Amino acid sequence: MHFEFIDEQEKFEKATKKIAASRYLGIDTESDSLYSYYEKLCLVQIACEHNIYLIDTLKLNISSLKEAFENPNIRKIFHSGESDIPLIKTKADCAFSNIFDVMVAAKYLGIKKCGLDNLIERFFSIKLDKKYQKADWGERPIKAEMLNYAAMDVYYLKKLKDILIPELKKAKIFEEFMIHCEQFSKLPPKKIKINTSGWLDLPGARNMTWPYSACLKELWISRENTAKERDLPTFKIISNEAILSMAREPQKALKNPLSFKGISPYVLSKHGDWIRKSIEKALNSVPEEKVFKKKSDHSHMEEIKRKFGILREWRKKMAEERKLFPELILTNDILWKIALQENPSIQIIGEIIGNEYKTSLYASQLVGILSNIESGNKL
Repeated sequence: MHFEFIDEQEKFEKATKKIAASRYLGIDTESDSLYSYYEKLCLVQIACEHNIYLIDTLKLNISSLKEAFENPNIRKIFHSGESDIPLIKTKADCAFSNIFDVMVAAKYLGIKKCGLDNLIERFFSIKLDKKYQKADWGERPIKAEMLNYAAMDVYYLKKLKDILIPELKKAKIFEEFMIHCEQFSKLPPKKIKINTSGWLDLPGARNMTWPYSACLKELWISRENTAKERDLPTFKIISNEAILSMAREPQKALKNPLSFKGISPYVLSKHGDWIRKSIEKALNSVPEEKVFKKKSDHSHMEEIKRKFGILREWRKKMAEERKLFPELILTNDILWKIALQENPSIQIIGEIIGNEYKTSLYASQLVGILSNIESGNKL
């Protein structure tokens, strides 16, 4: 398989002209998310009619790809474009049009195993070696074997697209699928910021009382700040399990931190200072007053949960009727947003769905369901 690795701007600009002249682009990306706090786009792979280009985005300005990415006459083929597009937008101020996502296509066709390696094995009886899936793509120089791996990820995209299009048309879902893919063009650039409230999502965190909840919060925030300063993913600082365990036994963590799983002498030498300060700060903080929700507030939340449950049941029936995966009808996030509304109109539901085609399919049904819920009628 022939490909060209490009890490010089002049060569890239020449390749961009050939890319812009192609009728299709198979696109994939590689990043360093497992090796840094701020995930960086490290490589963009583009397969076109003329060649496969592996573009070193750590060294190059890729803004000149804007013309090709925005050209509606060039089909952009992804596998999981929902992940790739926001990452590309961190390096190139561009939009996308005419998107075809082979993973989404496989889902619309009811294929459960829709990873790229699964699809290639299913349709071409070729088993890909995925050993570089978790490699550090930020390292330079990139190994030759890794470049071969990266090129293979885009080599089959057009072939898969050509197989899946007739099946989508046969099932009469091609238009809906393409509209679904086009929504990815609206995705914003990926941004990473300190998640100061992420500790609330840890097991049992919401039921912890002061000072244990305060310890968990301080340990979480300190770990985020440390990871940011060192540009490392948080799991490479200290695990969630370790900070949870220390938060539950803060006095023990101060006296004997090495007794906790995941806290080795090496970890303690690197992070012992902020661990101690975080726990001491939490223990010396003012106890938070327990906030009791009013009965009316509790009832309101329970009603929202009930509405969400009814909407999920509707989605399940719709998915069975249409022979689609439930998430292709509407996502949980959309259902929650709809459940939060009181007597929403078709227009409001349409704005929440954000897809004219799906709005035309489902909005009137949803208005009817919510109206029945509000009036207390059985569905």
